[in-house]
Amino acid sequence: MRRYHHLVEGVLQPEEIDNLQRIFDVVIAQPWFALNEFNREAFAAELIKLYRSGVVDFAKLHQLAGLAAIRSFSRDMPEEERKALGLLYEPPLDQH
Repeated sequence: MRRYHHLVEGVLQPEEIDNLQRIFDVVIAQPWFALNEFNREAFAAELIKLYRSGVVDFAKLHQLAGLAAIRSFSRDMPEEERKALGLLYEPPLDQH
């Protein structure tokens, strides 16, 4: 994320960037993430967009960012595998 400072400079506070950096690092380190410069920058922009849209809860932001990454930046995989992977990022059903 710090590498993509041009996306956030002057807009986010250092602690906000640190939180986004942690999510970014975890997601791009996943074996399913198609790691290349274009995908890293596009994912950084998507993560920032989610945050700016009001998703400021760290856990919720991580879930949504993970789902967005699976949808847009995952390596080629069968649709069944992609759906199963997506379920890992789904919040648990409320048991009320």
